[in-house]
Amino acid sequence: MTTAPAEGRIDIDGGSLHYRRQGQGESLVLVHGFGLDLRVWAPQWPALADHYDVISYDLRGFGRSSPPGVMPYAHHQDLLALLDAVGVKRTHLLGHSLGGGIAASFAVAYPERTERVVLSAPLLRGYTQLDQLMALLKSVWQIAGQDGLDAARTAWLNASLFAPTLQSPAGRTLLTQIMSDYSGWHWQHRDPETGLEPPLASRLNELLAPTLVLVGTRDLPDFARMGEALAAQAPRAHLELLPDLGHGPSLENAALFNIRVLEFLRAAHSA
Repeated sequence: MTTAPAEGRIDIDGGSLHYRRQGQGESLVLVHGFGLDLRVWAPQWPALADHYDVISYDLRGFGRSSPPGVMPYAHHQDLLALLDAVGVKRTHLLGHSLGGGIAASFAVAYPERTERVVLSAPLLRGYTQLDQLMALLKSVWQIAGQDGLDAARTAWLNASLFAPTLQSPAGRTLLTQIMSDYSGWHWQHRDPETGLEPPLASRLNELLAPTLVLVGTRDLPDFARMGEALAAQAPRAHLELLPDLGHGPSLENAALFNIRVLEFLRAAHSA
């Protein structure tokens, strides 16, 4: 029987993280992408919390978590602080885009705390062949500076990156609401987040956990290349292309996405 969801906060250096927890059994942490917050996982909560102790949280600077301060920090270290605070020793990880890179970084930095890893269109810090994505990010940053945050939010939401997701009712509803609530902090400040050193893209061979990489065939080619690089270099990684889906497969076809995630996680018990 699924437990009722609970929400809480934990203190971290320079601020706090907001999280949501539901379910029981083995731990599974969900890590969202840029401009989003834990609400983006709403289509996953019922299915996953029936089988796992699911923890989703707002990254520093997003949702109801505090913004970064002036001191350097790392998202994967924040995740470790969250697990320590809620008493989780080992966990499965599910991360999307920026959150996929964070989940992979955590698995590299803390293999003893990591079970299985699912990465949806992961963004790999240090990967250099990102012409289309970097052009988009630069454009939105410039719009924020010239025309303000509302214009930047509109430009980000209406970028080609999200077009397939907006074609789905759930995707349009959730993305529109969440992105309209995004503070825009990162468009107006220098983020002192550091990530792994050396960068994740040069350490994929250290990602030793069983890893499933999911990339939609309608996503930007940049994300397909990163998925291919990760699957080629991480010893136990496998890339699966999701036909006709874009950058938000968990929203565009939640039923398919949830099945793939659950099948992969359950394989831990049949291996």
